[in-house]
Amino acid sequence: MTPRALRWVTGGAAALSIALLLGGLPLMYLGRNVTARGLWNFPDVFEVLTFVAVPVVGFVLVSRRPANKIGWILLASGLLLGLGFFSQAYGWYGLIAARPSAVPGARAAEWLLNWIWIVPAGAFAFVLLLFPTGELPSRRWRPAAWFVAAVYALDTIGFVARASRVWRDPFAPQRQGWNPGLHSALVVLWPAATVGAGAALITRFVRSSGEERLQLKWFAAAAVLVVVTIIPLAEAPQLSSRPDTSVPLLGPFKVLFCLALVCLWEIGRAHV
Repeated sequence: MTPRALRWVTGGAAALSIALLLGGLPLMYLGRNVTARGLWNFPDVFEVLTFVAVPVVGFVLVSRRPANKIGWILLASGLLLGLGFFSQAYGWYGLIAARPSAVPGARAAEWLLNWIWIVPAGAFAFVLLLFPTGELPSRRWRPAAWFVAAVYALDTIGFVARASRVWRDPFAPQRQGWNPGLHSALVVLWPAATVGAGAALITRFVRSSGEERLQLKWFAAAAVLVVVTIIPLAEAPQLSSRPDTSVPLLGPFKVLFCLALVCLWEIGRAHV
């Protein structure tokens, strides 16, 4: 692919991702006063705006260093996040804020939302494993990479199955609709895989020197903050019997996570 064609393809992917991310905002606004479970609030809107950075940073990195896998991971993640956030707004508007028959495919959109977010989460874990070179720190980290991949693959399968079971009630608490054994295992394995990916970054930082150490210094600090906030943010709905929108402290944790993520993307963009 020529450099010009590469820019057109990657730029188009980034633009589509941003359009999907922002496209749900009008639907969130239109249904702002329908129920107490509305999406038009500061944490949710701030989250959407924050994730615009993912396809933007992915496009910048692919344009600068197309051989580095991190840019491509972020670009693909941006598309999946765009689909997820648009599906969330579209499905919620269609099933709650409007008459279900007036919005075709609303239930399918919520089904997609109920599992698609786990794929970008796995991609984030691989960004931690590969930063900043786009390669693992050494061959000894291959088992860790396979472990992370296996956990997120199992997680995705579990979430797809769970989303299919709650098809008629897509807003059910996240702890419902699971195979009990699989759910218990994933509640433990998912944080372990995320922390393991973060450990690769910390290990790389400790053993680094010179320019690479400078690259990793602030990125590692931001990554630790992201991991510290993302684990309770993801685990709380899994353990609570309440719908996601009513889980205590979910909003504040979401804002902290987004702030940490903005720092991470900006530092990563500057140093890859």
